[in-house]
Amino acid sequence: MSTEDYSGFEPRFFDPRNDVAFKKVFVDHADLTKSFLNATLRLEGGRKIQTVEFLPTEQLPKTSESKKSILDVLCTDERGFKYIIEVQNKYMQNYIQRVQYYISHLYSNQLRNKENYLELKPITLLSVLNHSIFPSQINYLSFHENIEKETKQSYLNDMSYAFIELPKFNKKEKELETVEDYWIYTMKEATHLKEAPKDAPEEVKRAYEILEKHTWTPQECLDYEKSKIALMDDLDAIMTAKEEEREEIALRMIKKKMDIEAIIELTELTRGKIKQLIKEEGKSQDE
Repeated sequence: MSTEDYSGFEPRFFDPRNDVAFKKVFVDHADLTKSFLNATLRLEGGRKIQTVEFLPTEQLPKTSESKKSILDVLCTDERGFKYIIEVQNKYMQNYIQRVQYYISHLYSNQLRNKENYLELKPITLLSVLNHSIFPSQINYLSFHENIEKETKQSYLNDMSYAFIELPKFNKKEKELETVEDYWIYTMKEATHLKEAPKDAPEEVKRAYEILEKHTWTPQECLDYEKSKIALMDDLDAIMTAKEEEREEIALRMIKKKMDIEAIIELTELTRGKIKQLIKEEGKSQDE
């Protein structure tokens, strides 16, 4: 069911996009990670992941921009292929560059002090995004790797990417068919539901059981809220910075005696805010 069906009720499930909840579902349950990866990466037959091992996330580079990003499940399958799963809740202008940096860092670190390039194993990053980064014609689940331009064949394929853009996923519960559908629906809608989808696969139902609020300890609930507040503070800081930047632009336009309608159009500030800035600018000139 959609989020609008459940407005005004106390959520039953914690949000799996919260880093504490995400790690509780996936890091603590390798079989759910296996199901999630096989479904969303559309791995079939001999390519299916049979087992996963979680690796220290210290192997991933940390930047000041990513400290509050919801990262990071890093695992490997029985072939040694590595997978990074991250949930990204805040918009980053340089996000595409960042994920390429992440993968290249992890890829090259496999050798450490050795130089046998045959030991390098493929790496796939699966990123669950709370916002859209690609044009509308790109589907909610997209796959990216290097290809040769003319033949469209892939030869440099040790580093690949999959992106789930949650805002583009608009299926309702009755429209869910595949394990992939149910996992993506869970990531987007779990916190808005009164009950788990009745036809969900068993492994997805287990995820809902884990996300049930009443099953969490007081300390786990506290950790969840701390993580939620940290993200909200981070987003608020970004919005505040953007607002201050628009106000600075408006002040420069006011000093140049530009038309108030033009200032509103170009800065997207409210008429009331522009008038307040004009008044403050007038006072500063009087002083």
